[in-house]
Amino acid sequence: MSARRKSAPKRGGIADLLKSMQEAVAAAVSAQERLDRLTTVIAKHVESDVCSIYIRLPSDELELYSTEGLNRAAVHKTRLNWGEGLVGVVAETQRPLITSDAPLHPKFAYRPETGEDPLHSFLGVPLIRSGKSLGVLVLQNRESRRYTDEELGAAQAVGTLLAEIAASGELFDPRTTEEVGAVLHRPERLLGAGVTPGVALGRAAFHEPPTPKHKVFASDVAAETARLDAGLAKLQASIDALLADASLVDASREVLETYRLFAYDRGWKERMRAAVASRLTAETAVEQVQTENRARMAQVKDPYLRERMHDLDDLSNRLLRLLSGEPAAAGELPDEAILIARSLGPAELLEYDRARIKGLIVGEASATSHVAIVARALGVPLVAGFDNAIMLAEPGDEIIVDGETGEVHIRPNQDVIASYREKRALQSERQASYAAERELPVVTRDGVTIELLMNVGIPLDMAHLESTGAAGVGLFRTELQFLIGAQLPNARVQERLYREILDKAGGRPVVFRTADLGGDKSAAYMQRRDEANPAMGWRGVRMTVDRPGLFRPQMRALLAAAAGRELNILFPMITLAEEIDAARALLDREIEFSRRRARQLPTAIRLGAMIETPAAAWRIAEIAERVDFLSVGGNDLAQFYFAADRDSEMTRGRYDPLEAGFLSFIAAIAEKARKAGKPLTFCGEQASDVLMGAALIGVGVTRFTSSASAIGPFRRLIRSIDAGAVSKWVKERFEDGTPRLRREFAEMLKRAGAAL
Repeated sequence: MSARRKSAPKRGGIADLLKSMQEAVAAAVSAQERLDRLTTVIAKHVESDVCSIYIRLPSDELELYSTEGLNRAAVHKTRLNWGEGLVGVVAETQRPLITSDAPLHPKFAYRPETGEDPLHSFLGVPLIRSGKSLGVLVLQNRESRRYTDEELGAAQAVGTLLAEIAASGELFDPRTTEEVGAVLHRPERLLGAGVTPGVALGRAAFHEPPTPKHKVFASDVAAETARLDAGLAKLQASIDALLADASLVDASREVLETYRLFAYDRGWKERMRAAVASRLTAETAVEQVQTENRARMAQVKDPYLRERMHDLDDLSNRLLRLLSGEPAAAGELPDEAILIARSLGPAELLEYDRARIKGLIVGEASATSHVAIVARALGVPLVAGFDNAIMLAEPGDEIIVDGETGEVHIRPNQDVIASYREKRALQSERQASYAAERELPVVTRDGVTIELLMNVGIPLDMAHLESTGAAGVGLFRTELQFLIGAQLPNARVQERLYREILDKAGGRPVVFRTADLGGDKSAAYMQRRDEANPAMGWRGVRMTVDRPGLFRPQMRALLAAAAGRELNILFPMITLAEEIDAARALLDREIEFSRRRARQLPTAIRLGAMIETPAAAWRIAEIAERVDFLSVGGNDLAQFYFAADRDSEMTRGRYDPLEAGFLSFIAAIAEKARKAGKPLTFCGEQASDVLMGAALIGVGVTRFTSSASAIGPFRRLIRSIDAGAVSKWVKERFEDGTPRLRREFAEMLKRAGAAL
C-alpha cells in the first residue's frame, strides 16, 4: 500500500464513507466479516495504510478485533492491558493520540505478531459510549507525518459512529454484544464534592434526559427524511402553542420568539437533512449537527451568542425526544428519584415534586450556591463536581448518593447497598438524639449564651422550627417565591405567604429578607441582563430600589401580613448607607399609603442590613446608625474577601474561611456592631460548619442562623466548649501567619472534650 498524504474527505466524501459503512454493517455475512469489511472501508476512504479496531473486554483488556493492513493472524490474539501501549493510553484517557513516529513514543508497546514494524505515523481515537471507552480506532501509515485536523475530525466522527453501532447490537455477534453491554452497565463509583449532607438511595432520573438508544444507519433515506421533517413540524407546533398562551408576560414572549426563530431556521434544518442524505438515521443526524454546534459554541466568547447557541442545543434535545416518541419536555419523576443534572437552578429544583426527590447529583454546584441552599432546606443530599454521572448512568439505574463524602455509586452491588442502608439508619438515630436535646439551653461551659435561629425558604421548612428548638427564623428568603412561578407574584399572593410564615412561627421572631434577585437568581419572566460578573452586578437592593414596581408590592404585602405584630425586614447586598435610605424611602411611602387607608400596621417595624461586602464592613458604623440590627452574609462576604467565585470549581477548594485573616475581619465587624449597640447575626452556610461556628464564637459572634439540619450538631458542640478558651486560641493565631486553621483547631477542640 502507498502512504499517500491526503486530507479527510469533505461532505461528499463523508457521505460516501457513511454509505459504504452502512452497506458493510447491513451485509448478510458473519459478524467477523462485517467488521473486516468495515475496517477495509474506513482504511480506503481515509487513505491509511492500516485501520484497526480494538474492543474493550469485561476484563478491561483491549483486544484486536479487526484490521486492514496488519497481520490478520493477530486478530483476537493481540491484547493490551488497560493503559498499556498507545492504544491503552487512548482508551484510558478517552482522548485522541497522534504521533508521527510511534516506536519513539515512551508508551509504545511492541507486539511482533502484528507485523507493524514498518509503520511510523499513528492516530488513535476512543470509541466512547455512555461515558465509557468501548475500544479504540487506530489509523497508521508507513510515512512519518502528522495527521491533519480534518483527518482527526473524520476519525473522531467514525469513532463516535462505531461506538453507537457497537452498543446497538448491529455489528457484533451476541457474545461480543453482551460483553460490550457488560462494560456499559458495570457498577461505578464516583467521587465528587459532598455539598448537602445525608445518604439517599433511589433510581436515576435526568433533568435533561439522555438520548434514547437508536440505530445509526438508515435503510430508507426517504423515510428518515420524512421522520425528521415530521419531528421538526411537531417541535415548531409545540413552540407555536406556547406562544399562543394569552397569559404569557412580555419577557417570556420575547424569549420564546427568539427560540421560535431557531426552530424555523432553514440552515439548521438543511444541515440535518444533508446528514440524513448520508444514510444516517434522523436521530443520528440531529446528534451530528448538535455536536458540530457544540464545538462552535466552545469557541464563542460573546455571552449573548453563547446563550443563543444554548437555545439551539436545547431545541436539539427536544427534537430527539420527539423523534423517539417521548414528549418534548422531561416527564414526571419516578418515586425515590435521584435527580441528575449538569446544572440546576433553585427555581428548577422547586418546580419538581419534592416528595419524589431523594438525592441530587449536579455537575456544577458549591456549598454556598443557591441550589445547594434550597436542597439543604429540603433535606435532600447533594453531591457535585462531575458531569460524567450523566453519561455513566441510565434512567432507572439504582444509585446511592452520600452527601457527606461526595461519593456516588451507580448500579451498586448488594454489599454496598446494605452498607449505606446501615449508614442511613445511623444518621436517623443521630438526628433523633439531636431532637431530644432541642429544649436544652444553648450555653457554653463558661456561661456564654448563644442564640440559634433557622433559615427558611418555603413554608415546608417551618415544620423544623419545633423539632430543632430554634429560637426563631433568622432569615426567610423571600426571593424563592419570585423564582418558582411563571409570573411576578402580586402583593396579595405574597401577603398570604408571609402571613402563613408568621402564623407557623407561633410568636417567635421572623426576619424577612427582601427579594435578593439578580445575578444567578432570575426567573424566565424577568428581563435578564448579561453581566461579566453577575455576583458583583445588578442584584439585591441595587435592583429592587431601581424597580419600585417589584419592591413596593413586597413592602405592602409584608406590612399587611404583620399587622398587629412585629415585623423584621432585612435588606440584602448593602454596600453604601445611601442604599438603606433609598429602600427606607420606598417603605415609608407604603406605610403612609396604609395609614391613609386606615389599615392596621405592625406593632413595630425593625430594619436590618446585610453586611456582605468589605465596603459595608468598613463603613459598618455609618450603616448601623440607619438600622436596628445587622446580619453578616458570610457566603458573599467570604467570596468578596478572597476574590474567589463561590460557584467556581477552580476556586471553591482554594480558600477556607476558617483562616486567621478572615476570622480577624469578622472579629472587627463584631466589635464595631457591639460599639454601635446593634445585635449582629451571622448568616450563611458557614454557620452550618460546626468548626467554623465555634471559631466565630471565639471572635465574638453570639447569634447564628443556619439550615435546620445544622442546628442539632451545633447546639451539642456549643454546650461542650469553653468560649473563653476558644477565643484565646483563635486570637493568638491572628498574628502568627497560619494560612489554615481547620485541622489544628479540630485537634484542639477534641483535646478539650468538645462534641465534634
